Amino acid sequence: MDPDEEYVRRRRWSVDEKRAIVEEAATSGNVIGTAKRYGIQAQQIYRWRERLFGPTEPAGFVAVSVVVDPPAALLAPMPEQGRPEEAPAPVLDGISDRIEIVSGGVTVRLPPGSAVPLIVAVATGLARRRP
Repeated sequence: MDPDEEYVRRRRWSVDEKRAIVEEAATSGNVIGTAKRYGIQAQQIYRWRERLFGPTEPAGFVAVSVVVDPPAALLAPMPEQGRPEEAPAPVLDGISDRIEIVSGGVTVRLPPGSAVPLIVAVATGLARRRP
């Protein structure tokens, strides 16, 4: 052992201490800062969290399908002569009631009833996307 190195004895943490550190990291939102404060690696906090509270579930996934849109000229029907244009009645058939976000030539379709945070995250991601 190098004479300049100092031997650091391994610390034993009680379950209550581990739980307090994990909760502090979660409430502060700064795992690295919390780890530094206690002189441990950030990975140690993640390991304790998994052992104390079980594995965390992923935020979630949404089914995505990529489809080619028909040309825009085919999408607009011609109004009949002499009849005023009427707004089409909403159709709740599971396809036309889905949520559609279009940005920069990319179209994302979300299923009906998608959670607002998911919709905001997708829209924000598309807005930040570089062409």
